[in-house]
Amino acid sequence: MRSLRDGPEAGTEPSAARFAAQLGRVRVPARLAYVGIILLATLSSLNWDLDAGAVAERIGRMLRPAVSGIDIVDGARNLVLFAGWGLLWMITTGPGRSWIALRNAVVTAAALSLSVEGLQLLSDTRVASVLDVATNTGGALAGALVSVLLVIGLAEASGARSFVGIPASIFAIPYGCAVLAEAFVPLFRQELEILVSGGALQRLATALGGFRWATLLAPPIGDFLLFLPAGALCVAWLHEGGRAYRTSALITGFGAAAALVAVEIAHGGIGIQIHGGAVLTHIAAVATGAWLAAIGLPHFTRSVRGVDRPRLLTLVYGALIVLWSLRPFRVETSLEAVVAKLASEWWIPLRFLGMRLDLFSVVDVLAPFLIYLPLGALLAVWPVRRYGRLAGFAPAIYLACATELIQILVAQRTLAITDLMIQATAVAVGWVAVRRAGFRPHGAQLPPRRAT
Repeated sequence: MRSLRDGPEAGTEPSAARFAAQLGRVRVPARLAYVGIILLATLSSLNWDLDAGAVAERIGRMLRPAVSGIDIVDGARNLVLFAGWGLLWMITTGPGRSWIALRNAVVTAAALSLSVEGLQLLSDTRVASVLDVATNTGGALAGALVSVLLVIGLAEASGARSFVGIPASIFAIPYGCAVLAEAFVPLFRQELEILVSGGALQRLATALGGFRWATLLAPPIGDFLLFLPAGALCVAWLHEGGRAYRTSALITGFGAAAALVAVEIAHGGIGIQIHGGAVLTHIAAVATGAWLAAIGLPHFTRSVRGVDRPRLLTLVYGALIVLWSLRPFRVETSLEAVVAKLASEWWIPLRFLGMRLDLFSVVDVLAPFLIYLPLGALLAVWPVRRYGRLAGFAPAIYLACATELIQILVAQRTLAITDLMIQATAVAVGWVAVRRAGFRPHGAQLPPRRAT
């Protein structure tokens, strides 16, 4: 395997001062916009009730919260929502003093959360809780830490051998987590509740007792194409770390089998049926991807060189993102349904997620973020063009817009501005993290346009 880190192409990378200036221009607008999103998510549908006795009762309830399954899910949603605040704060902060920026992200999140919970005390339709303050602040801390650790991990890999100029781990780890999230809370199986009430262990026991062998004969074929790349990316990552191709494939296959079986069993504890066909399909897909990578990567590294590698990877990964958006691979045949999608309140941030209170709403945020982040990282070192509308991470934003519009024509899918916001944030995080870690562009994927 030959390294592509031979230094940046002359004249393609702005100075550190210019990069900091670019971040400075978007810092305040981006943060204010995210504050608006948080306020919309946490203060919508308030019904003001300023009665002193009722407010005092709510304060007591806030300080002595009862914890239920819904509270746990709500806490997970808060973690994800405020993790976005931590990530945004870090990527819009100039280079240097990362730990100070992390502290500020946590402090501002705590202040914002306290303000929100204080306002909810004045409403009889919302429930304020110290647990929400804790999960909101913890989410911001988690998001900020992820940003810092991502930059540190990438910086440590700077200069190491890689297939396309950045570590394969930036693809393998996020994508692997995305498929595990999909296996845990499947997009079109999350409604198959086997037991509405009862604890996790009771639900798991019911799921195991109600397992049907007939599910082995009903595999979700569409998942095969989505899970297969996880195996290939993992082999590329392990090989960059010094392991032989076959060893990498074996580690990937056995590791994936153990993880996917555990995840399939575990989601019985949240009330989703255990599906034998699904787990076999997922394991087979990852193992097949690992095997194909072990066979094909040696030939790939010999025959595909230079800019052809990232260009091919961009096309393949972009097509893969389109596949994710086409699930469940059925065309919307009802014109009435298409019109209803367009007429819905898709343009209101968090509108549809706010209507759900389950783990699917958490996964529906995490999975798109994880899938889009690697594309932003790749475009940081291999932009489609050096200048113009295809420079930077703009092509990934165009792709996100296109895949969101596709939802109009896909059955059981809806338009949602929230998805586009999540995907755009992921692209920006990947792009900024790679640049901040010291990576610089090797060149553009497409040659510059000739002047006419």
